[in-house]
Amino acid sequence: MRSLPKTGEHFVLLKSKLAGLVAGPLLAMAPPVAAADDITNTDVSYQNLHGTIVAPANGTGHPGMVLLAGAGARGRDAYRPEAEAFARAGIVVLIYDKRSDYSRATSSFTTLADDAIAGVELLRTRPDVTPSRVGLWGHSQGGWVAPLAATKSADIAFVVTASASALPADRTQLWSDRTYLAHAGISGALVGPIGLNASRMLVAAGLFGDTAYEPTAVLQRVRQPLLGVFADHDRSTAPGESLALFRESLDRGGNQHYTLRVVKDANHNMRRSADGFNKAAATEFAPGFVDLVTTWVNGLAAGPPSASADPPPAQPLASSPTEPLAWYEGLVVQLGLFAVMLVGFLAYPVCAAVRRLRRTTHRPPGRWPARLTALAGLIAVFGTFGYLFSVVSTGAVDVDTAVLGRPPTWLLLQLVAVGVVVGAGFAVRGWRHARVQRGLLLAGVAAFLPWAVYWGLFTV
Repeated sequence: MRSLPKTGEHFVLLKSKLAGLVAGPLLAMAPPVAAADDITNTDVSYQNLHGTIVAPANGTGHPGMVLLAGAGARGRDAYRPEAEAFARAGIVVLIYDKRSDYSRATSSFTTLADDAIAGVELLRTRPDVTPSRVGLWGHSQGGWVAPLAATKSADIAFVVTASASALPADRTQLWSDRTYLAHAGISGALVGPIGLNASRMLVAAGLFGDTAYEPTAVLQRVRQPLLGVFADHDRSTAPGESLALFRESLDRGGNQHYTLRVVKDANHNMRRSADGFNKAAATEFAPGFVDLVTTWVNGLAAGPPSASADPPPAQPLASSPTEPLAWYEGLVVQLGLFAVMLVGFLAYPVCAAVRRLRRTTHRPPGRWPARLTALAGLIAVFGTFGYLFSVVSTGAVDVDTAVLGRPPTWLLLQLVAVGVVVGAGFAVRGWRHARVQRGLLLAGVAAFLPWAVYWGLFTV
């Protein structure tokens, strides 16, 4: 197994040094390291980004492709299997870590597109790459970013998207949440409280990513050849609607060099799957996926393809626009209820601690129900927030199979919520003997009731 020829290596290093004299240190490149199957791995740093170039060990005139990751602060190794598979087919591939200040909640697709363009410019400097044949491959969120980058740089020769959505980010995520919750057997009445409402609040607060991005408008401006690959069992991006919108948008923009294909037995990550819901990490690529991508990219040397598209895959659940928040769902109301609950439920143990410090022997009736009510209230509130955060952060992928139409954790939270109400009924007894303590506790319960109703803690 051989690494890159020394002359080519010296050429790249000399070119990077010359660039540094003009514009500062843009590129640092480690010596290539030979890997299995006659491919090499070369670590690179450029414009505050860090990555690895995975390339065929021999030959020149290869096409180049920058891989754009899905959502999340993913490192380069997340797509190393794809990079190595593409490199074995003769494509020089760049994989890279997302920028250090990346945040799924606030990062702009425009910024991510600029990072992709920088990667393209890097590959165009390699002696084993044909500069006019360098393009982008974007998976999931990268499928939004890659077309945007293509509209910003004429140096991008082609675009490949895998499991991309043609719907806005918020609508895509809410569709995915509903899909996973339905598969888990969650009652329809609980889908909103468990899977949608917290995300809608994040959207309204501007903490749900680039929700202003309009994929169809961007696709209409793409002029490069485009390959769109859609998984027939995609549960994270709506494949049927997306393929149809891809075709409609590209046609409307006058692009007649696209290819839209459906990969059978594939999940969102383009791994083999019978239904797309398998929780065990699948490692085997779906049949035909790698060959489809590499054949299409290598085939561009003979000229751009004519427009063609597979029929959209079956999609049992249709997406819906994100509903705007009602007044009672707003941040002010929700934070207000939370503040009252927090003060009310914490007041009882705080007052009890003060009494003990003062060595007060007064023990009003119903103190044990009051103690349990305060404890149950804190468990219900913080447990609900914690569980909803886990659903939002994982996209409902890890929701457990339902028991009585609800996740087991949610069932326990509902039982605790009922305990709050029952305990409060007993705690009323003796409130005149501890008016401040019991009054605050009951105020917390009063705020808890509408809050719990909204979040489905009393939904049967």
